Order: sequence, then structure tokens, then C-alpha cells
Amino acid sequence: MDPSKHNDIVRRASAMADKASFVADDFSHALFPRTDIVFNDRMRSNAQQYLRSVVDQIERRICTIATEDMGLRQEVLLGIAQGGKGQSYAMLEQSGLLKTPEIVRHLFVKTQQSELAARLLQKISQEDLESTLTRHLDHEDAAVAEAAMGLLVAQSKTTGAAGEIAASLADLPPEIAYAFAWPVTAALASRSGHASLQLQQATERLLAAHDESAGVARKAERLAQLLDQSPADRKSVPHPMTDGLTLFVARLARRTGLTSDQIISFTAEPDMVRLVVVMRAADFPVQEALSIFAALDGGDHILTAATYGETDQDRCQGLVSRWASPDAFQNAARLLSDDFPDIPGR
Repeated sequence: MDPSKHNDIVRRASAMADKASFVADDFSHALFPRTDIVFNDRMRSNAQQYLRSVVDQIERRICTIATEDMGLRQEVLLGIAQGGKGQSYAMLEQSGLLKTPEIVRHLFVKTQQSELAARLLQKISQEDLESTLTRHLDHEDAAVAEAAMGLLVAQSKTTGAAGEIAASLADLPPEIAYAFAWPVTAALASRSGHASLQLQQATERLLAAHDESAGVARKAERLAQLLDQSPADRKSVPHPMTDGLTLFVARLARRTGLTSDQIISFTAEPDMVRLVVVMRAADFPVQEALSIFAALDGGDHILTAATYGETDQDRCQGLVSRWASPDAFQNAARLLSDDFPDIPGR
């Protein structure tokens, strides 16, 4: 046997031995999932694609700042800044540093958002979807027209092929940018052998310059706010076929006090039951609710007028109000309810 291949097998065997203790965990998660959400092959592929894209973009940006703005001359960093192959993703993937709860939650939302976009394109053309925003460019309120243009531009930077996912650093919330940036910096330092203070300073500059307001989510929130203030639009019911997915989610979030991420997550759940509760709480007319459900559903599920109409609106509003509370409050309330059932006066 070729000695080099022999050494490679030894190295791979050693790496596998280091990870062997995690096999039971992986198999357990596959056999005994804790939720009823199904993750299809397209979602898994998109998640990996998005994750790699974000890491590569952050890595290249850090290297560009370090080499061009700060004058750091190091071969590996220069190569990445000039468009060379990324060095960090494989190291971070193997180390488990990309599996933090905040990164995985963000990844799930982005992946489900891409899944919804793919579903919509099976029911409406790309041209018709684009017209949902371009119609606002002639709005009588100049601020609405300007906000619509801003959202169009932001979306153009994150539009991939049908069924694919695209990443833009502007769409990362600050805490997610932070969660990615420092592990990438550590990987760069390890790969380049250049663990200098300048590399860390380059990351600090990237984070200081990060502008979430330029991202799609913030642009959609701005347009949703302006439409709610417009006499001509405030009474219209948000709908993904007439607003487009991003604006629909932003408008629904604004009307219910929920976040856009929550609403997107609800659409991944079986029968989208929490989305139905949200629409009922927001007092959406039955036909609009049925139409929205059909537009976003990825299977053969059916929401009937009878089921929707018989869903108690007061209970729905109570649930939505609870879901809109801060996560820390909800988690604490859940734990207190479970652990102290017999507290007097409860």
C-alpha cells in the first residue's frame, strides 16, 4: 500500500476514534426526535450551503480588513482576501463550534424561510412575486415607495436559484454575526499560524461596522410599519401571494407582537397549527386564512372553514400574547409551573 495512503487511513481512524463517543447521541436524535418537525433533504442541503456561505463571507471580510485596511502581510490571509479558497469552514464543522444554540436556531429559520419561498414559487411565478413589491413604487406616500425600493434592493442581494438559499452578512442579527465571527477568527489564527492582535482587531472592526438595518428583515419591518400607517393599506389582510413572503411575515409579526423568526418557525410545525392560531388571534377572515394556509403549506394538508371558525379566538389571543413574551420569561414561567405545582394561592 502507498505509505501516504496508509498514513491518511491512520489519521482518519484516529479522528473517528475521537468522535466515536458521539455516535450514540447522533443515532438517538435520529431515532427519538423531540419534536414532530420533519427536515427534508432540501432543508439539510440548504442549511449546509447557507452555513458555509456565511462562514466564507465572514472569513473573507476579516482577511480583507486585516490585509488591505491594516496592512497585515500573511500568505494565507492574503490568499483568502483575494478570493482564494476558504480555510475555516472545515475546521469549525469538525470542532462542533458551529452547533451553538443561537447559530442553529438562526440556521433553522433561514432554512425554513427558503423552504417557504420554494413552496410559493410552485403556486405563483417569480415575476408575479416581484410585482408584489414593485406595485408600491408608485405609492402616493413617498416614504412607502422609498421603503419598497429599499426592500427590493436588499432582497436582490439574497435571491438564489429556485429552491436554493443565499446568504448576506447584512441579514445576520448582531448576536449571530458575533457568534460566527470569533470562531472564524480563531480558525484563521490556527490555520495561518498568525494569532496576532491585528487579526482580532480586524474582527472587532467587522463587528463594529455591521449594519443590520441594511438587511432584508429590517427593510421589511420598515415597509410593514409604513403600510400599517397608510389609510389605503392598513385594513388590507397580509398575504404571501400579494405581499411576498418577507413582507407578509413582517406585517403579520407587527400585528401580533411576535417576531418574524417565530412566525417562520410556526410554518415548519405539523399542520402549521400555531400559524392558524396566530391568524385566528389576528381576526383574519376565514377565506383569507384558508388561502394563506394553502399558499404556505408544503403537503396535502387542508384547513377547513369549519375548523378555523370553531377555533376559539379568545384562547388564541391568550396563546399569542404568551408567545410574544420574552423567551427568558416564558422559560422561567414554564419551569416554575412544572416544579412548583402546589404553591399556595396559585
